[in-house]
Amino acid sequence: MTDRRFDRRRRLSRMNAVNPKVPRPPGRTLDPERQLRGLVDVQEDDAIDRRSSSPMGKLGRRLGPKGRFLVVSIFIGTMITMGSIFWEQWSNETATAANHTNPAQVALGHSLYDQHCAFCHAADLTGRAGWDGDYPNGGRPPLPLDGTGAIWRLGDRDLFDVIKFGGQPFSPPSYKNDMPGFEGQLSDADLWAVLAFVKSRWPAEIHEKQKQAASERAK
Repeated sequence: MTDRRFDRRRRLSRMNAVNPKVPRPPGRTLDPERQLRGLVDVQEDDAIDRRSSSPMGKLGRRLGPKGRFLVVSIFIGTMITMGSIFWEQWSNETATAANHTNPAQVALGHSLYDQHCAFCHAADLTGRAGWDGDYPNGGRPPLPLDGTGAIWRLGDRDLFDVIKFGGQPFSPPSYKNDMPGFEGQLSDADLWAVLAFVKSRWPAEIHEKQKQAASERAK
């Protein structure tokens, strides 16, 4: 009986001395963090451990839930901003009409107007003094573009053509029109942008007058 007790104690001591860090044999084991889900593969546990030990996993743990939410929000906001900028650029480059309610097109037209038109028609679109004088042979000063002149009598396509080809092709042969054309300097989309900026400075009644004039010409 004594020998049996001695052997039993020796076996227990040997079992207690087993290194708990010895790798477990492959198979199925109980994941203590997911006890409610039952048995999981050891290989799956290893994959999860590798993901959590990766640089991104470590960064995610350091940031915490709020930090991860902030990073995702910044990323989404950046993508939306880049997409908006690309869309505005593409729409400006492919414009085929003047939309004075489009902020992007108006902003482009404002920049182009300051570069190419403000010298003659003034930065505030008021033109030059004496534009409405009696000049039967032409050569009058640049007219205002802010709607106080007769510019509203022309439709958008007519105004576009004047900006592109200059005023002389649309004037009588005996009349000298000093309005230059910008066909070789600006693209069609740029010309529409300039017109969009000009029309954005018109009051509502001038837009209505232009529509009425267009309706009368169409009759």
